[in-house]
Amino acid sequence: MKHSIRKALLLAGFCLLGALSAAAQPFLRLPAIIGDHMVLQEKTTVRLHGWADPNATLTVTPSWGEAVTVKVGYDTAWSVELTTPAASAEPRSITFATNKKAVRKVDDILIGQVWLCSGQSNMNWSAANGIVDMKKELESPMNPRIRLFTVTKNSTPYPQDDCEGRWQVCTPKSALYFSAVGYFFGKRLADELQQPVGLVNSSWGGTPVEVWTPANVMGKNAQMVASWKEQPKSKLWQIGSLYNAMIHPLRHTTFAGAIWYQGESNKTNAALYGDEFTMMIESWRKVFGRTLPFYFVQIAPHARAEGGTSGAVVREQQARVAATVPATGMAVISDLVDDVTNIHPRYKQGVGDRLAGFALAEVYGKSGRKYKSPTFRQAEFRKSQVYVSFDNAEGGIVCKDDAIRGLEVCDASMKFVPAQGIIDDKNNRLVVWSKQVARPTAVRYCFSDGAIGNLFDTAGLPVAPFRSDADDKAAPARQPAESLSGAAVTASGKGFAVGSFRLGEKYFTNRVYPLTKLPERFAGYEMLIHDAGLGEQMLTCKVTAREKCRIYIAVRRNSHTADVLNGWKPERDDEIRYTTHDKSKPGILGIYYRDVKAGESVTLPRTKDFAGVTLLAPKIVYTK
Repeated sequence: MKHSIRKALLLAGFCLLGALSAAAQPFLRLPAIIGDHMVLQEKTTVRLHGWADPNATLTVTPSWGEAVTVKVGYDTAWSVELTTPAASAEPRSITFATNKKAVRKVDDILIGQVWLCSGQSNMNWSAANGIVDMKKELESPMNPRIRLFTVTKNSTPYPQDDCEGRWQVCTPKSALYFSAVGYFFGKRLADELQQPVGLVNSSWGGTPVEVWTPANVMGKNAQMVASWKEQPKSKLWQIGSLYNAMIHPLRHTTFAGAIWYQGESNKTNAALYGDEFTMMIESWRKVFGRTLPFYFVQIAPHARAEGGTSGAVVREQQARVAATVPATGMAVISDLVDDVTNIHPRYKQGVGDRLAGFALAEVYGKSGRKYKSPTFRQAEFRKSQVYVSFDNAEGGIVCKDDAIRGLEVCDASMKFVPAQGIIDDKNNRLVVWSKQVARPTAVRYCFSDGAIGNLFDTAGLPVAPFRSDADDKAAPARQPAESLSGAAVTASGKGFAVGSFRLGEKYFTNRVYPLTKLPERFAGYEMLIHDAGLGEQMLTCKVTAREKCRIYIAVRRNSHTADVLNGWKPERDDEIRYTTHDKSKPGILGIYYRDVKAGESVTLPRTKDFAGVTLLAPKIVYTK
């Protein structure tokens, strides 16, 4: 018994000594993004950080310059700033050492250009996923001055200080699983700049933009949060969860810029995408501490069946971001698709090249090659014809076939029909018409999910899809100078009630159908609600403008409403939604408008549709 006790005490003593010995070991750790084979951004100040023994003194010694000393905090965290030299393929090193005798050395560091590559599967997919031109690329020698870092997929509810991954020299083996778009982008930069290029791939297939946006930012927008709750999604993802795990850990890294390929997973709330994408870009820039150049891909045509415009609306929203957010650019790739039923185009070299065109011109000043696609400027309606002009089409536009594909026009009914078109070379514009439409009011080009056009500029870049009836957010530059805002109105009629146009408010007087989604620009408005289900007995309402203004109505777009909306124009594709008794099938409404003079009265349309017509205005003075 005594022997057993003595043995146990001896064993406990050895364990204690081992624990004390382990505790005495000096501590020094670097994040994954700082490691052998890394690339640091040239001619700038970079921040390096990590963790070490509390209150220790850390000395960071770069092989190209003077050492920097810093005191480690009581929370073990430390950071230092180093000035980097001009780009060079000469291998450098950095030594980290504490006064506790902890030492780490990072070798084979190159100085050059560092870019962040992010998005969903079309950014993430590699040769291993069947990208054809990437497979061919692996058969040739690869540039060892290109370095690759892939952030391991992770989703967390809280911002992280570190991620998983490691830097690799670009070889056929390491490039096999690396982003094909990122690789081709980096390859062109490396070739034309003759500098090392570091590429950090942080992407995940199927992800919507909400998960890449900090939760503390998006969480302040009630409309976005409400929309998120309605969307189908992985249980792994919440607003900000991928930002927390895959972007926040990179916040100390100095990037030359970012490239982005995402949007397919936001088709279900397409009308919000522009605002959400803008929010994400601005939040990243705040985190990285600078106006990060941000170039992105307009999503490719994709449709398993005819019809549908949700993807077209996403593309439109992307064009809006490119037109309104500084230091951004959009690569149009509608011609780089060989199968519209496949959401993953199999060729990515052209995508990477077009993104690189923006970076080379706008970041590095190499503007020898045209890099911007022609985009819609305005449409002029003259009797039966529409005259369309473009931006970024200085050399003119051409059609690669005998006839232009994807053209549509409509009259005031908003029923679009196929149209014909010719190129007016003399005036550098497109002329569009249809025998079915005597007085066109709107024109569209490839405004559907799967449409592939055949209009290009003389440099071979495709004309971006467009519609002239786009809302003001999608195309702010194209709004006429006389555009009017809403104003206070008076309304008269029996059977109505004034309600607040806000989330959670019931949309009918006789149904508990709450609003779940509404355009942010109408915040603070009022609405004139009525009974649901009146059909042909829909109530009559007369509206009088107190001043020159724009009168708005909410209407369902279907066969019951099309015939009664002559004189009313569609304002936006931003959806208004309300919950019905069948929660899987929300009520969906569009917004129409009519410009009126001060004192002018308008009788609202009467429709056979269940939802009828709802007046929207900043202030409604209602009399029965």
